[in-house]
Amino acid sequence: MKRIVTLRPPREGDAAIHFEHAPEAEIVRMFGGDPDNLRKPSLTWSENWVAWLREHRFGQVILADGTLVGEVRLHHFDDTDNAARLAIGLFSTGYLNQGIGRQAIQQTLTIAFNDFKLKRVDLRVLAFNTRAIRCYQACGFTHIGTEQIDIRGKPADEWTMSCENRS
Repeated sequence: MKRIVTLRPPREGDAAIHFEHAPEAEIVRMFGGDPDNLRKPSLTWSENWVAWLREHRFGQVILADGTLVGEVRLHHFDDTDNAARLAIGLFSTGYLNQGIGRQAIQQTLTIAFNDFKLKRVDLRVLAFNTRAIRCYQACGFTHIGTEQIDIRGKPADEWTMSCENRS
């Protein structure tokens, strides 16, 4: 069953919902965080998350069938090159493999290219995050470079992927 995915700006009540989602080891690991040292949820941290997301030129919460499930944002806007960087995160592994991320990214790219008139959107992803890479490729992103980074004292490959406005 295909989920109905919508985006909207964050609002105050979102902090309480965010607070209900304790960090999961698998989600944290895919972002390069330490899955063995998970942050304890706090309402203050969730309120700060809402405020931080609001500060972005484009920071949206992701709703699946009306339920808050994550965030998507455009940041690092380069007004000279008409480009920005995409970041997306779902709160729980229970929301993966349902097409939610793909729909949210496609909606964000439509806004990026049509409303913001961007020529390019890029992103960075850890090379071992193959689920995310498949999603990004399905949305039109291509691998344009690899950089070796340090994650908790170990080397890891981080890909840069890019999607060009084809209209």
